Amino acid sequence: MLDKVVFFLHVVRTGSISEAAKHNNISPSAASRWLNELEEKMGVSLLKRTTRKITPTQAGQRLFDRFSLLHTQIDDVFNEVQNMSSEDRGTIKIASTPLFAKHYLSQIIGEYLQLHPSINFVVLETAFEVDHVHDVDFAIRANATYRGFQDKDSLLVKRSLLREPLMACCSPDYIEKNGKPVVPDDLKHHRCLYASTLVGGNRWIFELDGEYSTVEIPQTVEADDSEILKNIAINGGGIAYLPISLISQELSRQTLQPVLENYVSSQFELNLYFKPRKYMPARCANFKDYLIERVPEIKRLKQQGSSHGRHANKPSDMAKIIQ
Repeated sequence: MLDKVVFFLHVVRTGSISEAAKHNNISPSAASRWLNELEEKMGVSLLKRTTRKITPTQAGQRLFDRFSLLHTQIDDVFNEVQNMSSEDRGTIKIASTPLFAKHYLSQIIGEYLQLHPSINFVVLETAFEVDHVHDVDFAIRANATYRGFQDKDSLLVKRSLLREPLMACCSPDYIEKNGKPVVPDDLKHHRCLYASTLVGGNRWIFELDGEYSTVEIPQTVEADDSEILKNIAINGGGIAYLPISLISQELSRQTLQPVLENYVSSQFELNLYFKPRKYMPARCANFKDYLIERVPEIKRLKQQGSSHGRHANKPSDMAKIIQ
């Protein structure tokens, strides 16, 4: 009975029986059977099913609201018991933006596994809204901020991992063929590349002398991987708004050129999110501390490598930067 109620929680959270079935490692037919058996046991309909969406009934919403709290308390009990052991053992699930997963998380997990070989990791590369995090231990997500920015309310705990300026940039060929924007409003007449769930989406904000300009970007190319946007920009596809560290080599090689450089750009932020817990499992608490400590150290090493690369564009130097 308990496993069926937990499955029901996943259905309501995801709005999808198939997604909840995947999470619980059961077949779609078993998923439907579980829901039918739960509704029969409860003696009331819990879900409204249409061809377009699944929503809870009034009774289903009451079950979801009440049992979600109980489920959290049950997790706390399990975590409290697990924390009676000082061993780092078990599985850590992390949802991360592709950019952070490739350039930071992969290295950090590799190091951590050498220190704690009994830990298992599940890494999901995605850029979903963090308030939808229910089935992972940590979420790492990027966004764009500016002076005076107010973050939206969230029930999740937020820890900043790194911050750096964004820069609008494009290839020399693009400037030659399309001209160079002089003020932010000029971007409305250019091909622009953006990620709806990352670095500001299609609203780019620039500051000059304390005045802000917000430009709604016309849809040209949308992708949730900043490296894809960078490669499109290198090949003349348009103007991208990217973290400086991501494009430092291209700027030094002049395969990308900055635009609107007289303006103060938004800041690129990567943040760690996790559910508030009275008892965080030891495996999660220890990895969290290691992650927060290592990110600025890795960033510093990357910046040192980039600085050396600007002064010596030899293949060996570039290899160090990439590593």
